[in-house]
Amino acid sequence: MALSPEAREARRRNLVDSAHALVRETGGTGFSMLELARRAGVSPATPYNLLGSKSQVLRRVIRDEFESFAGRLSRQPPLPPFAHLLRAIDLVAVHYLDEPAFYRGLYHAVLDTNAGELRAMMTVEGQALWRAMIEAAAADGALDLLVDAPTLTALLLRTMGGTVEAWLAEDWDGARFAAEMAVSTRLLLLGLTHGEAAKQLRAEIAEAAARAEPNLP
Repeated sequence: MALSPEAREARRRNLVDSAHALVRETGGTGFSMLELARRAGVSPATPYNLLGSKSQVLRRVIRDEFESFAGRLSRQPPLPPFAHLLRAIDLVAVHYLDEPAFYRGLYHAVLDTNAGELRAMMTVEGQALWRAMIEAAAADGALDLLVDAPTLTALLLRTMGGTVEAWLAEDWDGARFAAEMAVSTRLLLLGLTHGEAAKQLRAEIAEAAARAEPNLP
C-alpha cells in the first residue's frame, strides 16, 4: 500500500532525526546507510527511496540544522539590522552549546581532508543565512562593505568556524566559548563600522574580553 504524503514526510523526518543522532553518537558522519536504516527502524531500502544517497541525507541534516537555528532566531524580539546580526552571532554559541556532541561530530567530519562536499553544503547554507543579515545591516547604514557581501559573509563564517574549532579542540567551557565568539566576530566587524555602531562594538569587545580573560591559559 502506498504511503500518504503525510506518512512519507513523517518517515523522512524520522530518518533525518536518526542521522542527526548518529552524528552525535558516533562522533562523525561515517555511518552507513544500513546503520541509518537500523537506527530509524526501517528497511535498508527506505533511506534511499525517501531521501536518496548518503550525500543527500547529510544535506538534509545540515539544512535542518540551519533551519533550526533560523527558526530560533526568528522567535527573538525584533531589532535593527546590525543589532540583529550581533544577536545572531551570539546565538550561535547558545545553539551549539545545546548539542555539543552533535557539533563535535559534524566539525570532525568537515575537517576531514575528503570532506569537500560536506564543507560545500555548509558553505551554501551559511551564505544564504548570514549574507542576508549582512546586506540588511549595510543597507541600514551600519556597515560599510569594503568588500562585497558574499566575501564578508565568507570571512565571518570562517571566523565563527575557527572559534568553534578552538572550543572543541581545547574543550573550552561555555562561558569562554561565548566570550571568544563575541570578541573574534566583533573585531572583524569593527573596521567596517563608524559612529554609534563602532562605539557599541568597542564596548562589547571590552566586556567580552573581560569575560574570557579569567579562563585564558
